[in-house]
Amino acid sequence: MRVWILILLFLSSTLAIVIQGEGRGGGGFHGSFSSSESWSSEEHGHGHGHGHGHGNGHGHGPRPRPPRPPRPTPAPRNECDPGWMRFERPNGLIWCIFLGVPGVTNGYFSQHDAQVACTALGATLTGYQNDNERMTVANEALKRLTTMGRQVGGLWLGNTNTAGCRVANCGPFTTFQWTDGYTTGVAGFKWGVGEPDGLNWPGNTACAQQFIISPNFVAGANEYASWKTHFVNGDLDKYQCTSPAYPFTRFYACGKVGVRR
Repeated sequence: MRVWILILLFLSSTLAIVIQGEGRGGGGFHGSFSSSESWSSEEHGHGHGHGHGHGNGHGHGPRPRPPRPPRPTPAPRNECDPGWMRFERPNGLIWCIFLGVPGVTNGYFSQHDAQVACTALGATLTGYQNDNERMTVANEALKRLTTMGRQVGGLWLGNTNTAGCRVANCGPFTTFQWTDGYTTGVAGFKWGVGEPDGLNWPGNTACAQQFIISPNFVAGANEYASWKTHFVNGDLDKYQCTSPAYPFTRFYACGKVGVRR
């Protein structure tokens, strides 16, 4: 009996050891796989992150900006030559005016002489479409007059009397008409006191000059004190077209259409 008891105890111990060994072996193998898998995952994750980041940094960086489209070429415009005043008229016409200063101070510069000077510039004596043109030219002429040391001058324009109105005063807007072929309407007419007059001036036609006069005008030789009370700078005056013309200091204004550039 003792022998069988000892054999049974031996077998039980051996079986326990085997079962315990298998448990440890399975656990060790299983744990080893988990550890390897964990390491592999970390390495894979690190490699993937590094590779992906590296690829973005070099293969997929900021996209280059597309080239800007070329700026459209500005449409050609009608412009004026240097030294000419530029005006854009209500109908869209670009009108250029040149202030001529012949330096004549003895009155011997007729309207015809002024027209010849304008023709040489490829232009004609101008009319005024509106007050802006009239006064822009008048103010510039007054600056030139002042630098000449003078206080009054006459400026030739492109106009003539209408039919039947060479002598008679037919009113402020029907006595004269512009002759440059482009100026229209009557907005550019602004007369001095008592103008246009009803005098029978010499010549086949009557003209209208523009008075260029300083507000400080004091009559001198060959000048009339009444000019100060009848005209302010820029007013028009019905007058003869011939020489000598009063005031003795003479100007003229040429006009032409702007050229496309």
